[in-house]
Amino acid sequence: MHSANKIPLYGFNNLTKSLSFSLYRVHYLPSAQSVTHYNAYINQSYNSEHLGVLLTKICHAIGGNVLNIASQDYTPQGASVTLMISEEAKPESLVAHLDKSHLCIHTYPEETPQQGIAIFRADIELSTCGIISPLKVLDYVIEAFSADVIDIDYRVRGMTRDQRGDKCFSDHDIVKISEHLTKDTLKKYQVKDSVMATNNLFHCKLAKRTIDLKHHIFNSGAHIALGFKMNKITAIEARQVTAQLSRELDELFVGK
Repeated sequence: MHSANKIPLYGFNNLTKSLSFSLYRVHYLPSAQSVTHYNAYINQSYNSEHLGVLLTKICHAIGGNVLNIASQDYTPQGASVTLMISEEAKPESLVAHLDKSHLCIHTYPEETPQQGIAIFRADIELSTCGIISPLKVLDYVIEAFSADVIDIDYRVRGMTRDQRGDKCFSDHDIVKISEHLTKDTLKKYQVKDSVMATNNLFHCKLAKRTIDLKHHIFNSGAHIALGFKMNKITAIEARQVTAQLSRELDELFVGK
């Protein structure tokens, strides 16, 4: 690489904070036609262009700058986007702080629904050094995907030094991930925390407390805006679909 393309660094440390999400959305597809519409919806709503916009907003939400974007769409569906990010430049400096930070997303749509159930998964990873705190965007990411089940990992690796030169293996206190969620998020989700604090490893799983068929039955609710008609179902069908969705969410929540 030519020296002209290199970015000067300042304040470097090798303490890395990584936050990763697996976000699941579960839809019930009531007809063969709705499968076609669902695939079109996924490709339209979660293509690399839209995901790049979302990641850019996440980057800005933690106080970062986008240095570079790489993206790829797949056939029949799915997309990946990776951002190289920096901290905001200090007012007295014109150089960016690279800090080996990145933000990426991969989507895993289910092309062939099983028994009318389609599961969409998006994985997001935010890894940063320096003063940026990934935990700032927990609620923003959950709300942006309107996720039904969320699997979150947070880990701190490496070390930095304080002003006296002593090693620090974490630059902030954390007891569990859920303490960084808002009350509104905690009202919507049941939460299960797992902690290995001595190893700076934290895990949290969330699942929607209630099932709203307008949210889950594809071709209803927000999907009408895309030109799809709502499929009517009877009260008996509604109870059956609710039970089926409940089983799916429970399985995703417990992981088996």
